[in-house]
Amino acid sequence: MKILKKFIRALGLGILFIGLIQSNPSIVSAAAGKAQSSALPVIRVYLNNNQITSSSGAPSLVNGTVMLPLDSFYYISGLAVKYDKRTKVISIENMFTKGSMKAGERTATVNGNKITYSAAPQQLNKQLYVPLRFVNDAIGGTLNWKTASREAVIDYPEFVGDGRTSNDAYFINGVNGAVYKRDAAGVVRSIGVSAAAKLEPGYIAATQISSVQMAEDADLVTIQNSSGEPSINLTVINLFVKKGVILRQSSGHYWQFSPDDVKTYNGNAVMNDGHTIRLIAPDASVKQTWNISKLAGTPDVSYAIEAIGENYLVARSSSEGLLTLIDLEANKAILLYTEFGINPTDMPGFKNDGLRFTGSGGNGSELQFEFTNGKKVKTVFSYTLGE
Repeated sequence: MKILKKFIRALGLGILFIGLIQSNPSIVSAAAGKAQSSALPVIRVYLNNNQITSSSGAPSLVNGTVMLPLDSFYYISGLAVKYDKRTKVISIENMFTKGSMKAGERTATVNGNKITYSAAPQQLNKQLYVPLRFVNDAIGGTLNWKTASREAVIDYPEFVGDGRTSNDAYFINGVNGAVYKRDAAGVVRSIGVSAAAKLEPGYIAATQISSVQMAEDADLVTIQNSSGEPSINLTVINLFVKKGVILRQSSGHYWQFSPDDVKTYNGNAVMNDGHTIRLIAPDASVKQTWNISKLAGTPDVSYAIEAIGENYLVARSSSEGLLTLIDLEANKAILLYTEFGINPTDMPGFKNDGLRFTGSGGNGSELQFEFTNGKKVKTVFSYTLGE
């Protein structure tokens, strides 16, 4: 009888508890909310807006320090990463900063200074993990930890250009636009900062830098940077550097078009922003200026400049890839494929009319062009200036 009473009492309490839950749904939701809040977001790491991932393992938190597999950094632009299995020493460096740290030890050397971190490089899941703060310091970065989202963001100098390793060549920090040159003796010198050379994060690594010597103390430096998917936006930056200082610069933007600009004319640098062409003398003075877009009759279209003569300019439209001759003697613009009677269906492809300037003959008034059609058949055309 006592057992029966206990059973009835337990049954009544159970029914009462179920009734309370049904009449108070907030009890259920509060419990569910508490369970969800206990699940923390996964840790994510970004270097210059690029998320760092590795097939070796995910980021981990050890003693309040974010740890990543060492191989996460092997292919990061501008970084040199080494691991000596014999000494167990990890070395990471950028152009102007470097650090070393031994597996199992919390103290590292960064730019000659001793720094102790809260965690040491160690094996996690059979992979060598390193403290992200050490990596940040070794590459000269700035680390920002976002607690709520558990994201680690590093802004660091991203250097590109042959001057990183080759003498008598230029390189830039694409993050802030700083320009450098490694001279013939291998000494790196700061040239200055170009706002135009501050590039879009995520597209810095593929930047190409070249230079043409204009005088013993002057160079024309060209920076080409592609962005967008799949790299459809091209920015071409020209810097006229004299005595280690940027004195002139231009920046042109093209869409799905790679300009084939001439770099020099009669010993002068050719600087083109897609609309205005300037001839820069070796002393950095402006010798001559043309607004090629207006001369072509299309002021909103950008152009590459492929040839310059005393009485002519040959430019290619970035919108359609068509070659245009500016006859300065006759003061007119000639769309060459129509002048030569070329059928558009014979052109080789998108933004390529198949025409190219090959030179001038006679007294310089007769210009030669070559047309290559889609079947690779070549035809020669000529144009006489002033007619």
